[in-house]
Amino acid sequence: MATLGDSLTINGMRLRNRIVLPPLTTNYGGPEGEVTEAILRFYRERARHVGLVIVEATAVRPDGRIVPGSLGLWEDGQIEGMSRLAASIRGAGAASVVQISHAGARCLPAGGEMQGASPSGFAFGPDITPITMSLAQISAMVSEFAVAAARAADAGFDGMEIHGAHFYLISQFLSPLTNKRDDRYGGEAEGRATFAVEVVRAVRERVGKGYPILFRINAVERVEGGQSVEDALGVSRILAGEGVDALDVSLVPMASWREVDGKRFLAPQSAFSEDEPAGAGVPLAAGIREAAGIPVIAVGKLGQGPVAARSIENSQVDMIAIGRQMIADPDCAGKILGGKNHEVVPCEECMTCFATIRAGKPMACKVNRDLPGGSGSSS
Repeated sequence: MATLGDSLTINGMRLRNRIVLPPLTTNYGGPEGEVTEAILRFYRERARHVGLVIVEATAVRPDGRIVPGSLGLWEDGQIEGMSRLAASIRGAGAASVVQISHAGARCLPAGGEMQGASPSGFAFGPDITPITMSLAQISAMVSEFAVAAARAADAGFDGMEIHGAHFYLISQFLSPLTNKRDDRYGGEAEGRATFAVEVVRAVRERVGKGYPILFRINAVERVEGGQSVEDALGVSRILAGEGVDALDVSLVPMASWREVDGKRFLAPQSAFSEDEPAGAGVPLAAGIREAAGIPVIAVGKLGQGPVAARSIENSQVDMIAIGRQMIADPDCAGKILGGKNHEVVPCEECMTCFATIRAGKPMACKVNRDLPGGSGSSS
């Protein structure tokens, strides 16, 4: 019987335990995607006890940033700072993975050829006019992901994760709600997965067989017309067959339609609501684990109580991710592993972290007043 404290190896990458710090958007990066002292401190403090740190969504192009302070791997000059970040995480004893991403039509309105890139021109905000990508643009984007992955390896990260969730670009291709293409990149779930498969193949070609590739996927999108569980299971099998080493299983727990100045758009959420029970995402991740036959990470209010430990002990999932709770209490993982759950400083689920990021500010927390605050000083 496995436990939270047991080690795990994923394609040669050893994790000292089964607790993961998931990719948390902090908005602490510099204006040119550079690593800052605030970023270094945030991850250093949270790498002390977890087995794996997945660094937040890092843009493969400057027009693919989620927030103004998104990290970047779109040019070689960013490798040095990212190398410092990877070394800092490893120095604290955790394995280091960086998530690479393009936000697509959910991007920051900062200009660029592929600002608003999308499979079918679907809108996610009033400030971005989505564009339907041409075949040439899709091919170029595949290459951008592969080159960014190579930079991640050059920076010394132990592995990398492809962001295919939360209605960012790859997720937009996977979802039947946002992908209405009638070419090979659209249609049924297998066709909609074509872009994701091409990214995985291109990344694998650049980093080699012995470099861990993770993929973050929505198990379900709880909005009418969104990706179903059945579609996610099928895509998971495809990704495993393409050599993805582990799946980071998330979901879109809710989404709402909004309208500003006559422009209608979708506003999805990636955090569970306050009334969702702890471990609500575990059964979904367990289903994907059974379908794909590779290790999975589960997420969803796993920082308090016995659910995280039981999820591992019952062999439902291989790793559990603790997000907002690690914002509120950076020593949360150590307390859980030490049997001191009662000492965890609880997250109040007030959503201050999300609210500050949506406002374009560095992430803040009502509970933890000692966050780095994104000073903006580069490394």
